[in-house]
Amino acid sequence: MLYREITVDRSLLYIEQYHIDNFNNLAKKYNQCNHLVKEGALNIIDAWIIAFNIWLLLLPDKYNIIHSAEKTLYYSSNFVILNALQENVHFNQLKARENRPELLYYIISLLLATGLNKWILQVMTKYDLTHMIERNKRRIYFDAHLGSEEDLQAFLEDQSKFVKAAVKELNSTNSFDKMIKRAIDEAYKIFNEYRNKSKEPSTS
Repeated sequence: MLYREITVDRSLLYIEQYHIDNFNNLAKKYNQCNHLVKEGALNIIDAWIIAFNIWLLLLPDKYNIIHSAEKTLYYSSNFVILNALQENVHFNQLKARENRPELLYYIISLLLATGLNKWILQVMTKYDLTHMIERNKRRIYFDAHLGSEEDLQAFLEDQSKFVKAAVKELNSTNSFDKMIKRAIDEAYKIFNEYRNKSKEPSTS
């Protein structure tokens, strides 16, 4: 139950404990989907934290979920990615939908987290930043702001290098948009499969 590793302090957004409780309840209710969260450039615990942040960003605007000003100082690369996500047309269409099946939005959050994690890995590999991957696997990435002064300095240097690579990738290719579209299409497919299964009469 790795989703239990999500904490207020590990989120990139201003949240309350009840946000985490709501997400954990979904994870418990739909645990048959939890295998969709996978490692990439970041480990599996961090992947769950990403899924939670995406789930929050997909909430309607009335929930007023905003970026943590303090975290932007440390996790600059993540905010570059979150901004790109929030500017994406497919993401905004989802956010604006009035009909919002909770299972669909849960699946989308998990698949987008996995897609993002793989996209970050792809960017690191393409721009010769693979040394960051090993470092990320050995720690909780979203705890980096709590590290020693020396570790924090190294982390901020990595952030700076990755921001340059991510911005270059976002501006010169459509790999990010394609990743989002692929994750959303896959989510609809899985959601429809689950829905059809639940409608089937029991054979027992």
